Amino acid sequence: FQEFDKLIRLYLTIPITTATSERAFSALNRVKNTLRSSMTQSRLNHCLLAHIYKEKLDKIDPNQIMSTFISSNEQRQPLLGLMF
Repeated sequence: FQEFDKLIRLYLTIPITTATSERAFSALNRVKNTLRSSMTQSRLNHCLLAHIYKEKLDKIDPNQIMSTFISSNEQRQPLLGLMF
């Protein structure tokens, strides 16, 4: 019975399709071109996440993000607070 349990657990971890992986590699090819080949791994990861979740990012109000960023630090307020 233990072997059967291991087999079922292994079966459930195997992906049914490779579509998710293929989409990720396709996004990687669109984001990392020859102009961006020297970016760091961290920056590449951030660019890929922004590309993959573009629809969700489009719904975010950038003015709200900027206001939160400016108001979170007193040193930013005199300089950047004039903009918002």
